[in-house]
Amino acid sequence: MLTCRMYIDAMPARPASISTRLPALRYTGIAVEFYPAYVNTRLRLHAVDVVLLSYLSRGQCRHVMGDEVHHESAGALGITHYGQAHDLITDRQGVDVFNVYLDLRNHTLPVLPAELRAILPAVLPLHPALQNKLNRRVRLTLRDKAFVDALLARLAVETQRREPGYEEALRSGLRLLLIEMCRAAQTSGLTVSAAPRAVGWLERLRQHLDVHYAEPFSLADWCAKLRLSKSHICRAFRKYTGKALIDYLMARRVQAAMLALRTSDDKILAIALACGFSDASYFNRCFRRVVGMTPSAYRHVGVVIR
Repeated sequence: MLTCRMYIDAMPARPASISTRLPALRYTGIAVEFYPAYVNTRLRLHAVDVVLLSYLSRGQCRHVMGDEVHHESAGALGITHYGQAHDLITDRQGVDVFNVYLDLRNHTLPVLPAELRAILPAVLPLHPALQNKLNRRVRLTLRDKAFVDALLARLAVETQRREPGYEEALRSGLRLLLIEMCRAAQTSGLTVSAAPRAVGWLERLRQHLDVHYAEPFSLADWCAKLRLSKSHICRAFRKYTGKALIDYLMARRVQAAMLALRTSDDKILAIALACGFSDASYFNRCFRRVVGMTPSAYRHVGVVIR
């Protein structure tokens, strides 16, 4: 059993830099490493400076994700984000595990088939700024284990050898992996971070923002409906999601715009209006504040190296 004292003692000093060690990550936005017969019987929390997908290929372990502990078996995949502490605690037989590193700050994700696009943001936020308490740590079980094992083994080789064409091989492999992840989430569901227990109206409000993000939002209307004050609603929402209500709504609108920019030829103004922004200038400011580039640059530049 993990105690509070063990957890505090095991906290990492700082996230490890992965891109300096794996050039493939710097150039393609993805790198994969394989750790066969990995044995770790003592809690040693660690963190990396990118998004980490930990895929269990063989064995059973306890996956410590921040202050959460999950018992995992082969086929399980856990996602932790920039600087978030995690560890795999095994028995003496160990496990086989793949680490998949993604740099979402400097590289965009590939476009998925239309029927899976809406699922991807729930599995993997399209940008670090789109994280909140409910999506910062995600777990799911991949269905076709044999396929995923073979795919990640190939990507680990491409990462290590960096032979001609490895960039395209890694990007294509990432698209296949994301498709498998979205299929698993679609059919079997996913487990998100533990959040403070929400009263019903909080979750209804959050779901309303997720679904009706493009519509005008009136906090006054919700205050009247719930018979609660603005300050109470805003305070409770921030505690529940980790984001101010207006910031959560803005992130949801930007997320929808990011998908539209990469999957349609619609004019930027049309996308802005369709996603709930009042004009192109305001859209540009909000998008740049969240994503770090203009909507036009995001649409036309697949990779941005800083």
